[in-house]
Amino acid sequence: MTANAKNGFLHQKQAWQNQKLIQPLQILVWNLMPTKENTEEQFLSLLNDLDQDVELTFLYACSHHFKTVPKDAVADCYACWHQIKDQNFDGLILTGAPVEQLPFEDVDYWQEFLTIKDWAKDHVGQTINACWSAQAALYQDFGIKKRRLPAKLFGIYEASNWPKKLPLKNQD
Repeated sequence: MTANAKNGFLHQKQAWQNQKLIQPLQILVWNLMPTKENTEEQFLSLLNDLDQDVELTFLYACSHHFKTVPKDAVADCYACWHQIKDQNFDGLILTGAPVEQLPFEDVDYWQEFLTIKDWAKDHVGQTINACWSAQAALYQDFGIKKRRLPAKLFGIYEASNWPKKLPLKNQD
């Protein structure tokens, strides 16, 4: 099927060709990644392979002080939360940025992250957290704190020997 961009840098530059869609899923992507265009293309390409049409709306952190792109440029291409807060979406993808060394509360968009997470409970079908937002959601929802490691660790790992009282484990 097809993934279309309702907004974003690729949409503005006409670098992603939108197609006619049939009852697309509406997906909101809060793109915190410093390489915005690359991230847009990655999500559009990935979702372009689904069996259902999807339409992506890109959202930016209004409270964030950008280092890699002028804030005006992002505001021209992306929606801010107050512009979409009355809408409903089938899905929400929350990304991250390389701020894993900062305490969550010191990240300039921490309160906005909490607001969007709370808003999503009533306005979004499913939420996926990636990168920093996955860490932030674990912290907010389960009190799981970050641990410093000597090097970046990423991937998908199989878990075994879970403690019986772990809040993420299904309790029988």
